[in-house]
Amino acid sequence: MSEATLLEKRGHRHVARTAFVAETPEAIATAAHPTAWRILVELGRAPDYPGNLARRLRLHEQKVYYHINRMRRAGLLRVVREEHGQGAPAKVLAPSAEAFALLLPGTGTAASGPAPLTGPLRAFLGEFEKDGVLDAWFVLGAPTPHGPFLTAARASPYAAQLGLFLGRYFGLRRGLAVKLDTEVKAEGLEKGNLILVGGPVANIVSLDLNPRLAVTFDWKEVWRLRSARTGKTYAEDTIGLVAKVPNPWREGAWILLLAGLHHSGTIASLLAVTDHGDALLKGYEGGELYRVVQGLDRDGDGRLDDVQVLE
Repeated sequence: MSEATLLEKRGHRHVARTAFVAETPEAIATAAHPTAWRILVELGRAPDYPGNLARRLRLHEQKVYYHINRMRRAGLLRVVREEHGQGAPAKVLAPSAEAFALLLPGTGTAASGPAPLTGPLRAFLGEFEKDGVLDAWFVLGAPTPHGPFLTAARASPYAAQLGLFLGRYFGLRRGLAVKLDTEVKAEGLEKGNLILVGGPVANIVSLDLNPRLAVTFDWKEVWRLRSARTGKTYAEDTIGLVAKVPNPWREGAWILLLAGLHHSGTIASLLAVTDHGDALLKGYEGGELYRVVQGLDRDGDGRLDDVQVLE
C-alpha cells in the first residue's frame, strides 16, 4: 500500500488524515466483514491486545484472533507495543493508518488553503491548532535590555522564518498572535499554548521554564547546554534546542521552545524546524520532544545554512 493524505471537510475547515491507498480491492477486503470492521473501528478508538479487545466487544476470543490475523497479513493493523506479563508477550494493536482508500483514475482537484498537517509534523504541531488556526502565543524576547541579564534579544527578527513556515499549515487568527516576553510576564499569559523563541538570556519566559526541562541551559561557570537524558554538555555558539513539553503552568497546554546558547543557536533551532523537519522529527510519534541541534555554515558565507541533529 502507498500513503496519501485524505482531507475530511468538517464545516468550514478541513481535517487531514494519513491514508493508506490499496492497489487492489483485495488489499482491504478483509475489513469488509462486519466483525472485522467492528474490530478495526474499536482499535481506532483505543489500541489494545486481542484478549482484552474480545472482552470489550463481547466476542469470542478465537473469532477476534481470526480477523486480526487476516487484517495484519493485509497490512491493516500494526503492533504499537508489547506488554509483558505471565506467559507470552501481549501485542497491542492499532490500525496501520487513520484511513484506507481506493484511488480511481483521474486528475483530482487542486487543494486550496493551508496545507494539511500529516505524519510526524501533525504529531509535532497538532496541539497548537484549533479550528484550522494557530492556538498559541508566539513569544519573542524584547528588543530592549531586560531581565536579570539585561539583554536585548537579537534572534527575534529571525522568527519571521518560523512564521512563514507555520503559515503553510495554519490559517490567520484574529488579532496579533505575537507577544514580547515582558508582556507575557506582565499580563500573566503563561497559562496557555506558547511558542517561545530565544533562550534564558533573551527570553524571560524561557528563563522560568528552564529548570523544568530535561535539557537545560547552565550558566554557573560558562554558558552551556546540559542534557540529563544523555549526560552530555554542549558549549558551541551555534548549539540550539528544540523542545516540545507540557506547559507546567497549565494542564493540557503545551510549549514549543526554540532556543540557543547564543542568538546563532536560536537561529539553528529555527532552521531545524523550518528546513530540516525530516531529520528533526525522525521516529517521533507524539508527546514530549527534545532535540539538540547544531547550526552549520556549509558555503562559508558567514550565515548558517544547514543543521545537524546531535541528540
